[in-house]
Amino acid sequence: MAITVKHQPTGTTYLPAYNDNIFISTEGDSSKYNGYNYKFNTRVKDSSNVVINMLKVPIHYGSTNKGVFNISKVIEGYVSHDWEYADTAASGCPNSIFEYNIDFGYEYATGATDVPILSTGDVSLTGKKIWNAALSPEDFINYDEDDYLMGAGSSAKFLTNRTSKKIYNDQKDWLYALNNGDLDHLYVDFSGGGSTTITSPTSDIVRFPIGANIPGGIPTGVTSYTIEPRDASSGSVGSSFTINLDDRCSKYETVDLFFLNRLGGVESFRFNMLRRDNFSINRKSYRANPYTLDNSAISYTYNNQSHNKTDFYTDSVQRTTLNSNLISEVEAVWLRELIMSPRVWMYDGSLKAINIATSEYEQRYHINDKVFNLTLEVEHTFADKSQRI
Repeated sequence: MAITVKHQPTGTTYLPAYNDNIFISTEGDSSKYNGYNYKFNTRVKDSSNVVINMLKVPIHYGSTNKGVFNISKVIEGYVSHDWEYADTAASGCPNSIFEYNIDFGYEYATGATDVPILSTGDVSLTGKKIWNAALSPEDFINYDEDDYLMGAGSSAKFLTNRTSKKIYNDQKDWLYALNNGDLDHLYVDFSGGGSTTITSPTSDIVRFPIGANIPGGIPTGVTSYTIEPRDASSGSVGSSFTINLDDRCSKYETVDLFFLNRLGGVESFRFNMLRRDNFSINRKSYRANPYTLDNSAISYTYNNQSHNKTDFYTDSVQRTTLNSNLISEVEAVWLRELIMSPRVWMYDGSLKAINIATSEYEQRYHINDKVFNLTLEVEHTFADKSQRI
């Protein structure tokens, strides 16, 4: 009997890149797995069959003929993210997905001092894909790619853990979709009448600007709109998404944060209440000789303008405390993704990279607190360095 391979979760082509990606290899020939120093091997390759890495594992503890490979750490570095603040049309996301091939083999020796017999490529699997998602442990236990992969007759969701969202009419936002090839366009139905379509690229992952940056703009007087993913015959290929427009006013300047969510898309959230900016100053100093030799007067003196202590290195790190308007319990759950996001940007007239400095997050519930908002501390990525003297 030859090697057989099972991929776990079973029956999947698309897997979230930052969760476990497990293959179980079984050797059916007892004369081999009972040999000396038996090991299973696997070669992970890109879509052009260039070998990325080769892994070897012994027979798994508690088994007589099985080996277990978890290749997630090998290939997760081949995805990142795709986002452009200036988007005005739908775009593909080539950096958010990676296609790989993988094969399996074995090695063993017939004697204790014999050269091992190496066999590779006994079983090959092609066309496997990962995308830049990181599901929670609870969600990954029940992972089904049909929940995320849009196709004819599917109820798959957009790559967000929301089914509706409230944004301001001047707030940019995006929806991302995992596409099996059937997604042709988004049909957008505006409240009060009127509609538009957004043509989809043919990429595996596509992103659509659906906020203030929606192609053609948001018509005047609209208070909400529904977005439906459709195929070329206008049949449904996934679940719809609803945008509700927020018209609450604020005397404060607005700050929009854009963050990579758990499913690999970039979403936005607005802070339009009190903002405070603080700067942490870091200085390194030394004591210098303040005396100066005057050759003409033949004197060696100092005065009140002389520096005895010199700062030879100074930098500052800006921290900004942001406050949102009142939020719902559903938003409070979703915003934990913002707190945990590894990629966040801030727009307050200019776009800049930031990091979340808040390290504790209390999940708020209306049964405990009638009203609540989100207060968040962020740190600007770049330190501001002054002259070195």
